[in-house]
Amino acid sequence: MTKTYIIIVAIAAAVIAVYLALPDRHFADNVFPLHDGATVFEYDDKADGGFSETSFALSDSTLDFSCMLGTDTTKSAWCGLLFDLSRGEEALYRNWTFVDSLIFDLESSGADEILVKVWTFDPDVTDIKKPRTFRLLMKEIPLTKGRQRIAMPFEQFYTPDFWFDDEHVDRTLNRRHQETVARVEFAPGWNQPRGKKFSLKLYSVTAKGVSNFAFGVVMFIMLGLMIVAIGRTHSYNKEHEEKSAEPRK
Repeated sequence: MTKTYIIIVAIAAAVIAVYLALPDRHFADNVFPLHDGATVFEYDDKADGGFSETSFALSDSTLDFSCMLGTDTTKSAWCGLLFDLSRGEEALYRNWTFVDSLIFDLESSGADEILVKVWTFDPDVTDIKKPRTFRLLMKEIPLTKGRQRIAMPFEQFYTPDFWFDDEHVDRTLNRRHQETVARVEFAPGWNQPRGKKFSLKLYSVTAKGVSNFAFGVVMFIMLGLMIVAIGRTHSYNKEHEEKSAEPRK
């Protein structure tokens, strides 16, 4: 019995030692600079009769985007910047299972807030031919004038009520689907004034996190060792009780 416990303790100690010796399993995926077939483009409301104006310039290391929402209040106004990470019709989505934060290195003027939207493939809802049926995860990001580095916890991104209403989705279908990120979008904040130009220069946009796979494996092994130890103790106690109950000759 003692030998069994010594073996179990030795295995547990070896597992912990190996785990502590492993390097951190950091995860990082660049939205910008572009890689792995991703594309980026600007959009506006002109195709729907709007008057918003945009400009867009892309280099290997920076992206410059500016927009001024149309002043005609009888029409809706919108503009934005869209990163397609899915390689278009190939529908090869980015796996952000281990992402815990989005890091923005940017410079801005003319706005105190932007909306950052992450669109993920939801097998219960999404029709790949209809972009708005991808699940929307959104967060309002406050800005200050000039260059800044912003780290935003990914858990703060939420699916707004209007997405459920617009796409007629049951609110109980609330899984985030971080393993299937298709697009990342930047748009003006809710209160962006019409007729006021705002500009956004991106230096980098990165999704970061730490994989907990190794920790999960360790916990699984430790649980197995605990079950073995408990089972062996129970077996030993039962044998001891049976021997004690035997009549003495």
